[in-house]
Amino acid sequence: MEPVFNFVDMFEKSIGLKDPWKVTRAEFDPRDKVVHVYVEARKTARYACPECGRQCKRYDDEEDERAWRHADVVMYPCYIHSRRPRIECPVHGIRVVEAPWARKGARQTLLFEGYAMMLAETMTLNEARKVLRISRTALMHIVEYWVNKAVAETDLSGIEQISLDETSFKRGQSYVTVVGDPVRRRVIGVENGRDVDAVERFSLDLIARKGDCNKITHVSMDMSVTYKKACELCFPQAKLVYDHFHVKKLVLDGMDEVRREEQGKKFARSKSAGRKLLMIPERRMTERQNEVMQALCQEYPKTGRAFQMVQQFDDLYRCQTTVEAEAVLKKLTSWMMHSRLEPMKKVARSLRKNKVEIFEYFKQRLTNAFAEGMNSLIQAAKRKARGFRTYRGYRTMIFLTVGRLHLSYPVPFLS
Repeated sequence: MEPVFNFVDMFEKSIGLKDPWKVTRAEFDPRDKVVHVYVEARKTARYACPECGRQCKRYDDEEDERAWRHADVVMYPCYIHSRRPRIECPVHGIRVVEAPWARKGARQTLLFEGYAMMLAETMTLNEARKVLRISRTALMHIVEYWVNKAVAETDLSGIEQISLDETSFKRGQSYVTVVGDPVRRRVIGVENGRDVDAVERFSLDLIARKGDCNKITHVSMDMSVTYKKACELCFPQAKLVYDHFHVKKLVLDGMDEVRREEQGKKFARSKSAGRKLLMIPERRMTERQNEVMQALCQEYPKTGRAFQMVQQFDDLYRCQTTVEAEAVLKKLTSWMMHSRLEPMKKVARSLRKNKVEIFEYFKQRLTNAFAEGMNSLIQAAKRKARGFRTYRGYRTMIFLTVGRLHLSYPVPFLS
């Protein structure tokens, strides 16, 4: 077998080395099964000051040799070693010159980070970590850097409509607020918590990314009182649109409360209680489902009346104008208030109280539908972040999965 005489040239090209940097030697450690590559900088060369860019003479080399993890060489881990030169700048004093193969403060080369990002986009972080043979912390630092860089560089100056939704990221009361751009169908904000502070933090982030809170004209959201207060504070010019999915959930929850009260706690939890069946719109039921529903409503008449109210509610969102919708809602809430079903009366009061935000839908046809559709992708992000169970890890993976970011990491196979 012929030896590889041009290994140095190949390696210098792979990490973008140019004069005055050069590879001096490469060694294979058979005990640790690791490749070590040593790089030096020419002593007579001038180097740019990392603070101001001024060309300065070399002062000396840093005392301790640094090592950076690089992509594997014939399946063995590879490390680049170097004592970087120090320069004496007339303005900033003595400074260490940054290595051209790595970003400032990183312990891996740029090409290694590019490869890590390619893996992170296609598999879970735990799987990527095992392939790369690095720690969770090291991988998270890489992914967070490139994702946060892309998020910070995203121009939000054209944002006029947003959606607010919440999702849990681990068991218990751990939630994040997800802010979406319904026009471009992407996530533009992920904040810890589901309170006023979370929305306020996003508003500050919006401003930092060239957005304008006063230009937000509409916010689509669930019927959360907390989000409503937050939007009135942070987006004073915006009109609130209650997402029809969450409005219907309010009505369905009222019907289910009627069912549980009428059937009793013990039977209401059984499979034959009809909880899931009654959630299906009547016009979508199969013939068999319709027969079971009719029998159930006949046996439990209060539940049957609540079910018919839900069917009439569905007519609300088939209306084409606000005038039609007002007539349907007025008739429905009147029926609920005279039904002697306390859970449905409670629903009616809530619908009347929030009718302005409900009717705004018929003017803009703005919903959280895209956000609900992305929920499956967000759940995929949660699975990809498994093993990295922190808010930061979850936030990073949501942006990576559904943020539609323009990631600027170096692509190894195109370099």
